Amino acid sequence: MIRHFLFVILLLSISSPVFANPGNFEQAKVTLKQIYQGHERTFYCDCAISWVGRSGGRVDHQSCGFEVYAPRGTPSEATLARAARSEVEHIIPISWVGKQLKCWQNGGRKNCQQQDPLFNLIEADLFNLTYAVGQINGLRADLPFGMVGQEFSGQFGRCDIRIDTKQRKVQPKADIRGDIARVAFYMADRYNLKLSRQDQQMFLAWHSQDPVSEKERQIHQRTAMQTERNNPFVTGEKSWQLGFATSGIGLTAAGWDNRNDTQVAKVESSSKVTGPIHANRNSKIYHRPDCPNYQSMAPANRVIFQTISEAEQQGYRVAANCPAI
Repeated sequence: MIRHFLFVILLLSISSPVFANPGNFEQAKVTLKQIYQGHERTFYCDCAISWVGRSGGRVDHQSCGFEVYAPRGTPSEATLARAARSEVEHIIPISWVGKQLKCWQNGGRKNCQQQDPLFNLIEADLFNLTYAVGQINGLRADLPFGMVGQEFSGQFGRCDIRIDTKQRKVQPKADIRGDIARVAFYMADRYNLKLSRQDQQMFLAWHSQDPVSEKERQIHQRTAMQTERNNPFVTGEKSWQLGFATSGIGLTAAGWDNRNDTQVAKVESSSKVTGPIHANRNSKIYHRPDCPNYQSMAPANRVIFQTISEAEQQGYRVAANCPAI
């Protein structure tokens, strides 16, 4: 599986030297800076950014009325330093995707970065990346979005974001809530994320109340040009509804082959089948763990794949006596 994804990454880098998916988070940071040229503002607070180095920047607090949050009095030097810089943030926390991957279950984010090329591609998905004031990024962490009490108003001066760490909720300003909703739909669809009914209803309301702005459209167009795919919930190619059937295409190698990325993929088998796929090298037929003849073939004829899509991409087809999924 890992070899296959490495091969896909190599093909993408050869066939598209200028426009391609970044292969890891560090590459994505550099690419994101190019996308935001002319739009050098943070997402949640709309603070001006002055670029420093390859991917970072300094935040102009006066440009947005940002005030450093210091609930215990004078902020520390470390807090001030982080509040002074911009950081690349995952709008939908990467842990929400990572936790469903085996690499995360075996060692968390660092293990995934070291062991799983697919995770590195997901972590570097440019549609889910933006700029935030460093202190906002740190306090937000992996907290979900929601509505927060009025007592948190003015928490960061005129930057209208409210972070309630005790209730574990983050309320963004009204004019980016639709942007967040459309990213949430994209991530849920592409990576089979489970959104609760309550979250779906909230995001649907945000999507309706805050339609696509010109700035969102421009950033999307630049990102689409770089990745050679769209967020279909921005373009209108897809429309989220309660109980939306997600494609999971980003969990397959085909999801990173730009020639096939516009096709609707069937849900990746890993969400329904546990265990490797056994295939017969002679008959070119594969058996899932839930198939009657899964263990019956001779070891000499057995080829093992980690997913259904991997087997099918090698020309194998499912056994006729396997139950439908």
